[in-house]
Formats: sequence, structure tokens, C-alpha cells
Amino acid sequence: MERTKKAWVNAIFFVITLAVNTLGALGLINGLSQKEISDRYVTLITPSPSTFSIWSVIYTLLLAAVIMMIVKKADTYYQKAVDEISLLFRLSSLFNIAWIVTFSYVLVEISVLFIVAFVITLAMLNQKLRAIHESKRWLLPAAFGMYTGWLTIATVVNIAAALVKIEWNRFGLSEELWAVIILAVSAVLVILILLRLENVIYPLPVAWAYFGIYQFLNAPEGFKGQYNLVEVTALIGMVVLIGAAAIQLYRNRFRILPVAQN
Repeated sequence: MERTKKAWVNAIFFVITLAVNTLGALGLINGLSQKEISDRYVTLITPSPSTFSIWSVIYTLLLAAVIMMIVKKADTYYQKAVDEISLLFRLSSLFNIAWIVTFSYVLVEISVLFIVAFVITLAMLNQKLRAIHESKRWLLPAAFGMYTGWLTIATVVNIAAALVKIEWNRFGLSEELWAVIILAVSAVLVILILLRLENVIYPLPVAWAYFGIYQFLNAPEGFKGQYNLVEVTALIGMVVLIGAAAIQLYRNRFRILPVAQN
């Protein structure tokens, strides 16, 4: 019964988080939507608006994961999952809410602190799932792998926006060269985290974001193809990240996660 209560509390945290995210997206927290605020601090690594449709996939998977942890209360795998990830899931939800609220109030610099805490918590949650993984289990690794991957690149973009807000001079580097460096370093960081988490899904949302960055660089409402070097870097980064996921899939014997060794 205690474990069932934990699972239901997780569901409540999820619903509240989803509600706050919806309010933020509609501009009902401070009269400004997240997109309107992002548009104030556009950078060369800002993805196209259509890229953010990935949130619907992420939240659908998370909803399914939360429901499964409730209805599969007799399943030992989901029992272990509830015990291992509940605290981290709730913390991630609180950091998510704090991020939305601070960003909605245009406290972009403060929102960076919350999104960094958010993504670190999700990475820790993924390590817990890695430790309990069983063959043929895919929902929780897919849901939280995608969530963490997207939040990784969202963190990078959020930091870039905060730097624009404070009018940072990029160490005197050109905006184009700085964007190339950020994309390259981010791709390397994602691969290093992938080696730790071993989750095949993790780099794919980042690859999707790199494609979105490429699209926005070419879009009439974006940068109209003015930054060829950044475009090429974004495409190369996308290919490298997809390749890294494919290699990890092979290493995992064609599973999202390798089976935990007992």
C-alpha cells in the first residue's frame, strides 16, 4: 500500500507540473508565453519553433510511465522503479515548476540555476533506472531518456539566452564562432553523458534540436541562411549524435538499456 501511495503521489506531481507548463506556454503566469520570452533573446543556437513539438511526445511517454507505475503494482520491476526514482522524480518536477515560473517572469539568469538542477536530477534518475533495468523493459528508459536528452539541450539554449540578456561579450569571439564552439562542446558533452547513462534514446532529442537549429538558421523568420558554418556544424552534430545512439544500441545488444548485472 505504501508503494501504491508513492506512485499516486508521483502522478499528482506530474499533473501539477503539466498544468504549470501549460499555463506558462499559454502566457497565463506573467502575461508572456515562453516563446515570447525566448524571442527576446534569440541566439544562433535557438531551434525552430516546430522543434518544441517534442514536448508532446515527452509528456505522453511520461504519462504512460506514471500510469504504469500505478497499475503494475504487482510487477517487481515497477515496484523497484517506484522505490528508486520517486524522490528524484518529485524533485525534478519541483525544479521544472521553478524553472517555468522564473522564466515566465523573465528571470532568465535565475531560471538557469533551476534548469541545471532539473537536468542533473533527471540524469541521476536515469542512473537509477540503469541499475534496475531488465530485458524487454522500454517505457521508463524511453520516457526518461528522452526527457533528459531534451532538457540537456534546453539547458544549453537557456544558458545562451541568459548570456544574451546580460550582454556578455563571448570573450571577444564572433557570434558565429561562439555558436560553433557551443554546438561542438555540447555534442561532446552529450556523448560523455551517454557513456555514463548507456541510454540509446538520450542523444536523439539533442540530434532533433540540432536539426531544429539548422532549420531556424535557414528560415525566413530566422537567420535566412547567413551563417553557413553554424549550419554545417549543426548538421554534423546531428549525424554524430545519431551515430553515437546507433553505436550504443549495438553495445546494448539492441536494447534501450543494457540489462543490469546482478
